[in-house]
Amino acid sequence: MKYLFLLGLLTLNIGVNIPIFSMEITEEKLSPPLKNEQGWSSWHPWIYFPFDQIQVGISNMDLGGMLDFEYSCFASVGDENKKLIQETYWYRIADKTEKIGQDIYVQIEVGCWLNNTFKSTIIINGIK
Repeated sequence: MKYLFLLGLLTLNIGVNIPIFSMEITEEKLSPPLKNEQGWSSWHPWIYFPFDQIQVGISNMDLGGMLDFEYSCFASVGDENKKLIQETYWYRIADKTEKIGQDIYVQIEVGCWLNNTFKSTIIINGIK
């Protein structure tokens, strides 16, 4: 553990500063663990999602699920969350795909990274 020692203003006649108290410094993790878990890619910031390669929001269930997800992260839904979404949403893509007709479906897990943990996650479907 790292500690920050706060020096008091007390000075002895010999000019020595005496630490009055110390407090623990907590390091904030700016990202989730970047290692791969079996069956998934590593986590990436949502702002880098390959929208040109994978379509998302293809069902009402996914669209509604993303609204519920946003609410579970920020206790509101709307344009006021755009900056927070850019800063806190992360995604990873499942290795497994499923071909239905001409389309290749893939699962995408999206999470909002707040206070060094995923506050909420959701799995949505995408088409490659």
